[in-house]
Amino acid sequence: MRKEATLEQWGALYEIGTKIKELHPWEEFGDLDLIGIGYGGEEPVFFNIIGSGGSCYGITVYEGYEALNGFMLLATHETMNVSAEYAMAQVRNLTCYWGSRNELTDKQRKIIKDLGYKYRGKNQWLYFVSFEPGYWQYNMDEDEVLRMCGYLQDLELALCCCQKNGPEVDFEKGNMLFLEFSKDRTTWSMKEAPLPFLSYQINALAITDDNLVVALKEAPRGKGVLEADVLVMGITVRDRQYDRPANPVMSLLGDEKTGMVIGYRMSEPEEDPMLNLAEMVIEYIFRYGAPKEIRVSNVLVEAVLDQICEVCGIRLKRMKHLPGLDEFVRGMDDFM
Repeated sequence: MRKEATLEQWGALYEIGTKIKELHPWEEFGDLDLIGIGYGGEEPVFFNIIGSGGSCYGITVYEGYEALNGFMLLATHETMNVSAEYAMAQVRNLTCYWGSRNELTDKQRKIIKDLGYKYRGKNQWLYFVSFEPGYWQYNMDEDEVLRMCGYLQDLELALCCCQKNGPEVDFEKGNMLFLEFSKDRTTWSMKEAPLPFLSYQINALAITDDNLVVALKEAPRGKGVLEADVLVMGITVRDRQYDRPANPVMSLLGDEKTGMVIGYRMSEPEEDPMLNLAEMVIEYIFRYGAPKEIRVSNVLVEAVLDQICEVCGIRLKRMKHLPGLDEFVRGMDDFM
């Protein structure tokens, strides 16, 4: 059950956010430079400072390694031929922006008014949003406000120490500025440290059901060629069971020869659209036999279908474009 933050809690967050802005961290850090903060052996929290280019300003907080992997996907999606929409749909973070008035919701503007802050002009309006996979960005709830407030207080310490006498950090070699607290938070140290990983960690599908593997091996062979992909639909789904608007992803399976979509599944927010795609391929194999070839557009889909194709003797081919599904996507864009 979602619980909204009190005005007092929002006030504490706006106060520390205002202090952070006065430090102008975007003048010291590039958009891909990361700051890590460790909490006595727990998974670190990673901060991304936005604004070195001068077009927009913000601070994004990634809580733990899985969330950091989302940052890596955002940073490298183009090289993997993954759409920016899909990368954004998989992100989990807490973010503060300094934007323009028209970027804010009525609720965000009311919080600012009730707190007594007055902003004017571009890149001056401070507001906070939360990102969760499968959902659109949304106003923070109470727990997120409290966590973000603590993170920004720790970031302020890191930034102040860095500006006074911080270590030299070679960000281009995959290092970060790292502030580490002791378990009881009474002491801390700051140093240059290597990032835990430097690229997106791809999740390959591993089938652990031996009976399923045997059944796939024994499936009849066909001559068809399929196209497989996932598509962020770009629509907003509001439902009482969700505490924020959903941003659904569709798993697609198409016939390369006819260009027809032969299977689709819209993912629920908590579902993995890649896993849904794999299940659709398995269902197709059991119903029609293993196709001769499956074509995909990026390494993420390739990884989730790799074992299935290997077991069934299906050629798995990565291509920059999937003509049949691309035409379907264009048709959906025109319709919407």
